[in-house]
Amino acid sequence: MVEIINGTVNLDKLEVTDIIEVNILQDFLDNFALGMNCAAVSVDREGREITSPSYYRDFCSNFIHRSNIGDSRCATCHNEMGMKSVRTGRPHIGKCHANLIDFACPIVVRGRHLGTVLGGQILDTPPKEDEVRRVSQQLNLNGDALWTAAHKIDVVPMKNIQAAAEVLHIVVNALAENGYNRLETEVLSKELASNFKEISKTIETLTLSAQEMSVSQNELSDKISEVSNVTKEISEILKSIAKIISQTKLLGLNASIEAARLGNDGRTFAVVAKEIHTLAESSNDTVVKIDILNGRIREKIGYTIQDSNITLKNSQQQTVDMESLQKMVQDSVVIARNLEEMF
Repeated sequence: MVEIINGTVNLDKLEVTDIIEVNILQDFLDNFALGMNCAAVSVDREGREITSPSYYRDFCSNFIHRSNIGDSRCATCHNEMGMKSVRTGRPHIGKCHANLIDFACPIVVRGRHLGTVLGGQILDTPPKEDEVRRVSQQLNLNGDALWTAAHKIDVVPMKNIQAAAEVLHIVVNALAENGYNRLETEVLSKELASNFKEISKTIETLTLSAQEMSVSQNELSDKISEVSNVTKEISEILKSIAKIISQTKLLGLNASIEAARLGNDGRTFAVVAKEIHTLAESSNDTVVKIDILNGRIREKIGYTIQDSNITLKNSQQQTVDMESLQKMVQDSVVIARNLEEMF
């Protein structure tokens, strides 16, 4: 079972069957063994068979492996040859306990040994009767029958055996590499899809916030404009008051002239006229101060409106950008899901 740790495949738990389909490996070894006139089988890192034996020779399957001693010695040979091939990272060719030539090819991914492909059960020279009969005695087998089976073993030049081992090593490791790359792509696709989903959710939240901010900024801009309109209205009212004050001053002046004409009879009226004039002057000063203050307010509001318009424009652009980014991320989610479904 494939184990993923922090988005990375745990190579210590990875098995050959996780990256190479058994039926594909079986078909390849069957055809390889048939084409190269040899036997073949693949085992995991513990030496357990992954595929069924391909074209095992009668010498081995019906004699050597029928003996408990022979079967045990074969397992030891396979393990030793496999370990030698793992240490070098290259195919290892050697003789087994029954004097047949075998070869082992390590299955390595990212420097980790996952299993071994074993081939052989062949000879590079004709069998020697004394060696065959010695093996039969060691394993308590019928010497004549074993000698007859030995004649059915293919004799293949050593250079052909070396070439076969090299081909086996290249093809099987290419299958393993491609399978691992496919697995990594699958893992990354799932991780990518998951990440894009989270990003999409976050961007969706940010987009809604940007839209709400844009709406709020519009409302704020409208309210500032309303305040600006109020200051304009105040300015118009102040102008009207100024006209009234001007007329009041004129009225006070006329009253003073009339009081002076009346002499002593107009002294009381003169006092009233003076008060009216003083009040008009005071009111005029107040109006001027209010107008100056109102002008400053209008100026500040003008700057605020400019800043608000810039902020509003930026906010609207941000909303557009966020919506565009959201669409791109959503498209990426679709692509990531499609990649995930490919595996």
